[in-house]
Amino acid sequence: MLKPPVLVSALLAAFALSTAAQDAWTPAGPAPPGFDREQAGRETRALLEGLIRLDTRNPPGNERLAADLLAARLRDLPGVELHLLDVGEGRANLIARLVAGAPAARPVIVMGHMDVVGTQDEKWSTPPLVPTEREGYLYGRGAIDCKGPLAASLAAFLQLHARRAELRRDVILLCTAAEEGGPEVGIAWVLEHARQHLHDAELALNEGGRVRVEGGRIKSVNVQTTEKVYYEVRATARGPSGHGSVPLPDNALAALARAVARVHAWRPPLRLTDTTRRYFAALAEVEPDPALAQAMRDIGGPDLGARAAAQERLEGVPPHAAVLHAGIALTKLEGGFRTNVIPSEGTATFNVRTVPGEDIAAIVSGMQAAGGEPQVTFELVGQARVSPPESPVTTPLYQALAAAARAMAPEAPVIPFMSTGATDGAALRAAGIPTYGILPFPLAQEDELRMHGDDERVPLRALAWGAELLYRTLLGVAGPGE
Repeated sequence: MLKPPVLVSALLAAFALSTAAQDAWTPAGPAPPGFDREQAGRETRALLEGLIRLDTRNPPGNERLAADLLAARLRDLPGVELHLLDVGEGRANLIARLVAGAPAARPVIVMGHMDVVGTQDEKWSTPPLVPTEREGYLYGRGAIDCKGPLAASLAAFLQLHARRAELRRDVILLCTAAEEGGPEVGIAWVLEHARQHLHDAELALNEGGRVRVEGGRIKSVNVQTTEKVYYEVRATARGPSGHGSVPLPDNALAALARAVARVHAWRPPLRLTDTTRRYFAALAEVEPDPALAQAMRDIGGPDLGARAAAQERLEGVPPHAAVLHAGIALTKLEGGFRTNVIPSEGTATFNVRTVPGEDIAAIVSGMQAAGGEPQVTFELVGQARVSPPESPVTTPLYQALAAAARAMAPEAPVIPFMSTGATDGAALRAAGIPTYGILPFPLAQEDELRMHGDDERVPLRALAWGAELLYRTLLGVAGPGE
């Protein structure tokens, strides 16, 4: 029998262990076989810092810089087939295939993009291309989108290499260009010109999901199984020009301002999918706010009155509102060229994200009606696109990712998720490859919202966590126990 002081010490140690397991950046239980957590953290950080220092802001991209850095880390590994695909003008894609020692199933892809969005350097508190440690975070453009996940993917890939003889699937690391827009020299180019290097891959793991942190704990693991479709809609206002000294009642910019304000306030029709119904039903089980949890249950229910009330409550939370229907965000306003001239034309650009299967023409018509100004015309920029299919939750990859997440964060539900942002996953789904998205780092919403914004950052303790989640997932789908 333990003496009281010894018993107290044992209880305190057990309590410390249990509370540590609840911390968002401390995985529950021991590391999986063959995985070194400290090494993964060091490797991911070193790779991420090297990638941040490379200027791959798109435009112009210059992804060849990142491809060369990653290729140098992979080039001398036995059993790794490397393809650096230069597409000209400093742009490139990289494919590294870890050849399975006991092949019995088709390959699995793990992927990320090497370009990042631009920066307004003066708005950052640290230089965006200088990886900077501050208060437990690493700051730099691409820290979470997508150089951080790419670094974690490579760190996992390198530790899997030691178990190559056991693998039943090839693991293909795919590093793409041009994910953040511009000429289609990235995933579309790979699928058209270099698909043979993907070796008839069956499944793919990309960015796009979330490991959501609230109150220092992981609330849910949201796995992207589908995503919204990206469009631009331009509003053009026309009216008479004139001298600024004589105000005109039909001033084009005034009409544009009124129309834009009305569309900003307009709510498109509710449009739920199987994914969003499952998402809200599962999220309701861990939502601490009882009223919000009830709204999540009611939003997919048959009672129209309860559904309307649920929508009203969910609309007040922007991340929830964004998956209820098409998202319409004003991103640009342009007009005028001199302060003393009334211009004859002005334009506004909206970033519109439709729910898969939604008719973009109907959304544009709705914007026109909501704008309510005869002088203002709303038009789609480009062509309507076909939505790719949702990826099923029954595949070995989804199940492996769910098992990995449950092992590391057993209290957090794993939920299928519709991403509001566009990713390379859409192209792979359209090509017949079920694709799942996860940003593998546990992040609070504040840090999620820094993506594409100023002071993008990642918690340093999240780096090893993300690499482990990817390692467990890939081992689960490609390893001997599948």
